[in-house]
Amino acid sequence: MSFFEFWKKTKERREVLQESRERELSPSDLKRLLGDSSVRESLGNSSVASLLPPVGLEVFRRFTAASQEESGRHYEAAEETKKRQSDQPANQLRDGKPLPFFYGKPPPELLNIPLEELDPYYQSQQTFLVLGRGNTIHRFNSGSSCFLFSPLHPLRTWAIRVLLHSLFRFFMIITILTNCVFMTMKDPPAWSFNMELLFFIIYSLEVIIKTMSRGCCGKFSFLRDPWNWLDVLVISTVCVSEFVDWNMLLAVSCVARILKLLPLIPGMKSTVTAVFQSAKRLAGVTVMTMFFLSIFALIGQQIFMGNLKHRCFVWPINLTDVYLSNGTSGFDYHEYLQNETNQYFLPSSPNYLQGPRDSLVCGNSSDAGICPEGFTCLKGHRNPNFGYASFDWFGPSLASVVRLMLHDFWEDLVMLTLRASGKTYLAVYVLFFFPGCFGLLCLVIAAVARAIGEQEKAAVAEAKLRNREYSQIQEAFKSSNRDEAACRAALSGEEDQQKASESQHSRAEGSEDSSCPPCCQAVLDVCLKWNCCGCWRWLKQRLLSFVMNPLFDLGIVLCLIINILFLAMEHYPMTESFESMLAVSNLVFMFIYLVELLLKVLAMDPYGYFKVSWNIFDSSIVVFSVLEMGLADVSGLGILRGLRLLRVFRLARWWPSFNLFLKLVWTSLGALRNLTLVLAIVVFLFSVLGTQLFQDDYRDCVCRISRDCELPRWHMNDFFHSFLLVIRILGGEWIEGMWDCMEVSSKSMCVTFFITLVITGKLLVLGLFLTLLLSWVCSALNLSEQTQKTNLELSVIQISRTFWGLLGRKKLDLPAADGKDADGTDGLALDVVTSDQASSAVQALRGETSQQLDIESLSTPVAEIEEELKAPENEEIKGDDEQKHPEVHTVQHAEDHEKNTPEDCCCAGCYRCCPLLDLNKSQSLGRVWANFRRTCLSIVQHQSFEAFIILVIVLSSAALVFEDIHLPQRPVLKVVVETADRVFTFVFLLEMLLKWSSMGLKKYFSDPWCWIDFLILNVSLACLTADLLGPPELGAFICSLRALMPLRIISRVQGLRVVVQTVCRSLPSLVDVILVVLTVWLVFSILGVNLFAGTFFHCLNETAEEDFTHEDLNNKSECLALITANFTEVRWKNLHLTFDNVVSGYQSLFVMAASANWYVIMYAMSDARKIEDQPVYEINMYANLYRVFFTIAVFFTVNFIIRAILSSLQRDWSEGKLLFMTRDQLISIKALKTRLTRTPQFPVPQNSCRVWLRKLVTSLWFEVFIVVVICLYMVALMVEDDQQSVQMDFILYWVHFTFIIIFLIEFILKIAALGRHYFSSGWNVLDFLVLLMLIVGLFLSDLLEKYFVSPSFLPILRLPRLFKVIHLVPRSKGNRKLLSGLFNSLPAIFNIGLLISVLTFSFSVFGMFNFPHVRREVAINDISNFETFWSSLLVLILSTPSSSWYGYLLPIQNRIPDCDPLAENPGLTVQGDCGNPLVGVIFFHTFMVLFCLLLVYLYIAVILEVFNLEDPEQLSERDLTMFYNTWRKFDPDATRCIPYSELSDFCSALKGPLKIPKPNSIRLIHMDLPLLPGDKIQCEDVLLALTSQVFGDSAEVDSLKTRLDKKFTSSSPKVSCEPVSSTLQRKQEEVAAAKIQKAFRKRLQPQGEGLEGAGQSAVGADGGSGV
Repeated sequence: MSFFEFWKKTKERREVLQESRERELSPSDLKRLLGDSSVRESLGNSSVASLLPPVGLEVFRRFTAASQEESGRHYEAAEETKKRQSDQPANQLRDGKPLPFFYGKPPPELLNIPLEELDPYYQSQQTFLVLGRGNTIHRFNSGSSCFLFSPLHPLRTWAIRVLLHSLFRFFMIITILTNCVFMTMKDPPAWSFNMELLFFIIYSLEVIIKTMSRGCCGKFSFLRDPWNWLDVLVISTVCVSEFVDWNMLLAVSCVARILKLLPLIPGMKSTVTAVFQSAKRLAGVTVMTMFFLSIFALIGQQIFMGNLKHRCFVWPINLTDVYLSNGTSGFDYHEYLQNETNQYFLPSSPNYLQGPRDSLVCGNSSDAGICPEGFTCLKGHRNPNFGYASFDWFGPSLASVVRLMLHDFWEDLVMLTLRASGKTYLAVYVLFFFPGCFGLLCLVIAAVARAIGEQEKAAVAEAKLRNREYSQIQEAFKSSNRDEAACRAALSGEEDQQKASESQHSRAEGSEDSSCPPCCQAVLDVCLKWNCCGCWRWLKQRLLSFVMNPLFDLGIVLCLIINILFLAMEHYPMTESFESMLAVSNLVFMFIYLVELLLKVLAMDPYGYFKVSWNIFDSSIVVFSVLEMGLADVSGLGILRGLRLLRVFRLARWWPSFNLFLKLVWTSLGALRNLTLVLAIVVFLFSVLGTQLFQDDYRDCVCRISRDCELPRWHMNDFFHSFLLVIRILGGEWIEGMWDCMEVSSKSMCVTFFITLVITGKLLVLGLFLTLLLSWVCSALNLSEQTQKTNLELSVIQISRTFWGLLGRKKLDLPAADGKDADGTDGLALDVVTSDQASSAVQALRGETSQQLDIESLSTPVAEIEEELKAPENEEIKGDDEQKHPEVHTVQHAEDHEKNTPEDCCCAGCYRCCPLLDLNKSQSLGRVWANFRRTCLSIVQHQSFEAFIILVIVLSSAALVFEDIHLPQRPVLKVVVETADRVFTFVFLLEMLLKWSSMGLKKYFSDPWCWIDFLILNVSLACLTADLLGPPELGAFICSLRALMPLRIISRVQGLRVVVQTVCRSLPSLVDVILVVLTVWLVFSILGVNLFAGTFFHCLNETAEEDFTHEDLNNKSECLALITANFTEVRWKNLHLTFDNVVSGYQSLFVMAASANWYVIMYAMSDARKIEDQPVYEINMYANLYRVFFTIAVFFTVNFIIRAILSSLQRDWSEGKLLFMTRDQLISIKALKTRLTRTPQFPVPQNSCRVWLRKLVTSLWFEVFIVVVICLYMVALMVEDDQQSVQMDFILYWVHFTFIIIFLIEFILKIAALGRHYFSSGWNVLDFLVLLMLIVGLFLSDLLEKYFVSPSFLPILRLPRLFKVIHLVPRSKGNRKLLSGLFNSLPAIFNIGLLISVLTFSFSVFGMFNFPHVRREVAINDISNFETFWSSLLVLILSTPSSSWYGYLLPIQNRIPDCDPLAENPGLTVQGDCGNPLVGVIFFHTFMVLFCLLLVYLYIAVILEVFNLEDPEQLSERDLTMFYNTWRKFDPDATRCIPYSELSDFCSALKGPLKIPKPNSIRLIHMDLPLLPGDKIQCEDVLLALTSQVFGDSAEVDSLKTRLDKKFTSSSPKVSCEPVSSTLQRKQEEVAAAKIQKAFRKRLQPQGEGLEGAGQSAVGADGGSGV
């Protein structure tokens, strides 16, 4: 099942699960099922019948002493015979599951008391069951509890009742929650010791109750339940802690107490079990991920080892002024390098941006980072980030690669390595690290998605089983009815109908009575149903028609929109008149909503009004508004002002997409509450655990991580900071917190804590996200299921009719008139097309087509026989078609002629307006014009012309690279670039004129791709014109738009066209979704304005680049007073990211959602006080909850966007449209996969010695040996270190030399065995090149290591050989399929990656044109800037949603005085270092939106190929090739048949899953293969039978038969395919013949028993030929 099939069947799964939950038997049916023997006979041997008690026996029977004795007798009998009544317990009656529906509901008096067993398996196991709340099955041992209390003992019965009572469960939950509150206290009160003693007593009593009820021995005893070990752990740790003061014991006790919540919450055990099962399924992909990460770590270790230690030191120095530590004069070089005062540090960054904690990293290559004047780049003794960020040995190298895969502070690692090694090493990241980490991340996501899909499948299978049992019972009822007498059936039918009608009538009356008693009904009629008189009812009717009018709803919606606009107008600073205007508007809108409430209550009565949930919500908002107005002057209740934002959510009543989003959130919180609770408990657990483990360490060792010895913002000294750190880790940023922890505490403990939290938290968050995306719980949330028109649509229809009626014209048929869009969905027409004629441009851009793509036909070429016969078959079919259908061939020639004939140049309207344009082609001028157009068309359609244009586009794009900041200093290059630009513009102009002449203006401007070329050409022409006539500023901006020139390549590459068309088809559905997202963000933006407007200002000392403390300056007035006192270095400054207005709030929210610089806003929030007050360090810590709630909102909005994208892609897939790759790419990737999986065939040599060597080197175990040697070589490389000793160098040298000898021996053996055929395999060529480089490296290692890479690293290139033997690893089939899916998605990855590259190229050129002179500060430095193309490209590569890209935007947003417009740029004529803030914001935000969108499509493209829900076993290309090669040995003449006598040997000679080892005669007989004349077996029959025998029935059997028949039919003579018998029939004939011969011999020789035995032996030897 493909991903889209799984996605499409979510509704079906939901219906199955809901149907299974509603399966219940009526009391009459239940009585009949348990007491009617005919129904039992109809059930037969079904699972339901086996679990039902005998007829006439009660289902629920109390467990008595007699029951215990009978259970003991059953147990003794079972022990003697060593048999059980059932092989395994019934799945429906397992412990902890609800009681099956066919038992009915037990009487209330039988709950929480011992009952006899229902499962036949446990009837002989000395157990009894107890039914708890919700009819949950609980099973206990029937033996004595702790050898004291029997099952019927009053104390044990009381203990069971208490244990299973809901109040006891509730009491324990309250106790644990109270205990958790005390855990969060940093300084608990003095009486907390008494509370701790009370908790210990309660937990001890709980253990005593559990032990009394369950006992100490037996299968269901106290200690046999793993959850009860938590109780033992709590008690034991408390007792031990009284004698041992160890912080770890307290932490373990806290963890155990928190985890005790899980078994107490209903349904949580099954959820945790499902989570662990999913984690077990991820074991294979985890091992594979670690293996590939180890390879990448070795690559980084070999390339960047020791480079990050290079720092800028003060050099040269005066040696006469240097003294040693002992006071003598001299110079200690090592001590000098370790002294940080001799190193250069960058100045600290303002605006809460993190300053550098390490000195400046540099390099000695030409493109590496340089040091300022007076400093020299030297190799120090410590790596950055406390020495943990490095590639010096395998450990930190692996940690660095994990950072890259998890996108945590990765841009800093890239910048450090590029500064130390050079910008050219960016290719290592682009070619190895980024694609590899992306692929591994995709595999992990796909594996989690598959695990979720398997859980869904298991739940649906269980639901189907329940439905099937219900159907069996109903069929048994029907069968029993048919067996009864006709008269009795009729009589019983009448009685049953009468009883049913009476029961139904009484049930209805009872429901009415139960719903509302008579006394309450009278009060209800008087107070809530207002029907006092006729006039009042007449008024109500008029009011009802008024409030139900669609125009009334339209007016309310307009009021809501205007009210939201007024709420969004708040800003800082506001004038008093503006504030009063907003206050008056609030009163007006509150009055409107109050009037609406009164009108609806009067029209619908309170009873009818409050029956609608939306009316309850509306009335609540009105009540809150009234309370806000009444309590406006009360201090501390300003939070009521934020309740105005609830008015935004009223739009969901008329906005289907918004309503869908709110349903998505509400449904997920309800249906996925257990998984959400697990995540919340994990967050709380690690927060408490971190506080308990590292609280003292952060307090005592803070000076190691802070220069001023004050706690940093991220620590675990108290619970709230620990909670924020855990939330940050779940958000993806964990490495910096782990570094700090490792500096202040035990390294091993910190690594264990953080890695466990990262793995657990990441998998839970990812699982929750994918479950929300794929699960059936949200499958009903689809706009396409809405069929009714909304009132807004009806109001639009009424207004349109009225408008056209006033104009005296007939109303047009608008698409929105019927309330449905083009897809048949109901809702607001926010993205409908307003014309009946679809634009051809939209059609072309979306790539709409009705042609169905047959994917199955693209996967048919499997083996080499089919590939050889593919081309002749195609030619033969083509020839046959031309001979049989000449008229079709003629029509095709006519179509080709029309294709080569130009269309009309202009539209029909142009010819009517100007008849001179319509030239007569029969005349000379018209004939010349037609021939000219035909010639132009032939030129345009020629492949060489298209190739030439592509070449020109590439050259013109390459020319843009040279237009950097240094171009004015290179006059020759400047002339060449300007001339080339004019030439390219002329070529593109000529192309446009040719296309105008050949295609015509009508066709040209109806093609969106031509429009793109036309607009880009106009930009180039405008640039040339502006350089000559316009002002320099305008000309520079217009010329910067030439960065769009590379986009012309999209229309020329088919793969890019397919991706762009897929994205464009998704845009209409995304528009509405993005509006919903912007609305949700609007709520947070307005809330941010209300909370933080004007609070991010601070008084700054620009000289020291530090803020004043609030003790020095408390507010703005004091700061301004200091400024007026001529302190020019003082400035009252605001942040660039603020909530002073809604627009700034949107930008801040975008940075919080899509940038690693979100902490800038978070720090400002936590320091904010009142408006115009100086910030105080972490005075408002709980303001960080704003960011937590916004992160949750982002979680749901991203999920909502991806759901919309998947829905659009699923619709395209169902219509057969191409998504991310072309048909040619599909065929090519299938053929390439076949070629790579094909085993090379080498000729058999004549020499016996070479034959033996050939068998040796081509055997699988020789390949395994070589792979093991390569892996051992990897281990040897892992041992290397930057500071290893000379002895270690000597040892590793000889180890490497030993491996070279082994590789050389391998080469000699293969050359001797294969000869010249050795080089026919690509693997062997790679091995030879690696061996050659290793041998050369023995002599030129220093040269190769300096200019390329260490030769010792080259054997890593042989690691792909692992894929040839990976099938030998147990349970590796899942990983192989994941890798196969990733391989199949390579064309899609290439297409989307190429599109991202083109966009990145264009944005890099645009940034180079617009921001080359921006001041170097924050993230802009000598390596990453916009001065040259490559530096600009580096900036764009480092700008991703997980990086700190805002550091590049901040210098662009600088205004005077933060920048100097008159600053001199050395060597340049341009002045100033200011950027354009508006262009910069648009530039980065546009790039981030496009990049995020394409990144989502990139992940989806991979997961579509990798995801396979059912994952059925199917024949691989390797298995089929193996079958064909084995068949050739038994059928060398290719007759498609082999003798039946050789079938056993053939099946035993096979390998892999198709092999049936000897003895296999019985299995082969039962395969029932058809026998051809001459006792022969046909090839396709054997393959199909083996496939069905090993893998089961599959839908691929028919296609497999067709493919096999196609292979052999064209290459082998025809044989009779009419079977004369079968293997099973032949065996039956042999048995029958043996019996006849036996009877005949007995008749002839009645006394010859010995002869009879000989005759039987003869028959067995003859094989039945004597019949």
